[in-house]
Amino acid sequence: MDTQSLFSLAGRTALVTGGSRGIGKMIASGFIAQGAKVYISSRKADVCEAVADELGPNCIAVPQDIATVEGCKALAATMAEHESGCRHTGKQRGRRLG
Repeated sequence: MDTQSLFSLAGRTALVTGGSRGIGKMIASGFIAQGAKVYISSRKADVCEAVADELGPNCIAVPQDIATVEGCKALAATMAEHESGCRHTGKQRGRRLG
């Protein structure tokens, strides 16, 4: 069984919030390994950029604190500037808004 083609994400785009460490970083890495272009977001811009560099050219840092509605809107606006759509998201924050 060829898992590379079975689970291929080639041509797909994903956004992983909390993607600079822990489970989020592992999710981003897995998506990239299967051919996806991945945007990672986290509150700490320097860490986000460093992890994107580590994960390679298919990983793009979009640092943003999404603890507020305004932060979520800002991340959505940034994504809209770069992509016409995003079919996969990975949520790593368990905190409720508001």
